[in-house]
Amino acid sequence: MSQQPVILSVAVITLNEASNLPRWLAAVAPVADEIVAVDSGSDDATVELLRAAGARVFTRDWSGYSDQRNFAAEQCQGRWIAFFDADEVPDQRLREALDELKQNPQRPQAGFELGRKVFFFGRFLRHGGFFPEYIARVYQAGRGRWPRRAVHEYLEVDGPLGRLPGYLEHYSYRTVGEYLRRLERYSAEAAAQMHAEGRTAGPFTAWAHAAWNFLWRYFLRLGFLDGFEGYLAARLESLYTLSKYARLREMNREDQA
Repeated sequence: MSQQPVILSVAVITLNEASNLPRWLAAVAPVADEIVAVDSGSDDATVELLRAAGARVFTRDWSGYSDQRNFAAEQCQGRWIAFFDADEVPDQRLREALDELKQNPQRPQAGFELGRKVFFFGRFLRHGGFFPEYIARVYQAGRGRWPRRAVHEYLEVDGPLGRLPGYLEHYSYRTVGEYLRRLERYSAEAAAQMHAEGRTAGPFTAWAHAAWNFLWRYFLRLGFLDGFEGYLAARLESLYTLSKYARLREMNREDQA
């Protein structure tokens, strides 16, 4: 990575990402003028791998996805900031687009959306509502912020958005067990967020939302064309939906007790 000038900062928040980082660093390091990482207590080789690659690493107690990302952004020195999770890898075309951005950083856009390819259990899911998916991840320093949310945080950009060519490859889950472990945490956080927003769930809410999620992904969005992995993705996403709404109903009933 070059030291000056810092045009593009690539930021990441981490916790035990040693298995993902070699692939991530190989893709990101050539295009980043600096890498800024905020780690929340890894006990594997995450921090060592990042420092060996020349990243600026900050340790910080976990305070939520949005808070961690906003803190990371505050440490970035670049004119442009890109957020890539440790399981997200920019492909060759996207890296070329980022290089082009560095060569011509004066842009009318305040930020850019990136197309994302989702991989479940090693297979690219072309159907099921997973592709194409566009998310804002690159923005001018000082013109973006992550609003506080428990889960499904998003980047809010102050100004017009463009789109960069290429894709961000998201290697989301490698095994069913990994998905189920994350489901436990994510569904609890999602239910708490909905509860804080004043939302309610009746006796059939969880069932109806879960059934619709599966039908929408597997049949209406042609998830069956992605084979067994397409079925698993639709089934597990519907299980996540069932879990979060069932937990929301539990919270509603506790409110009435």
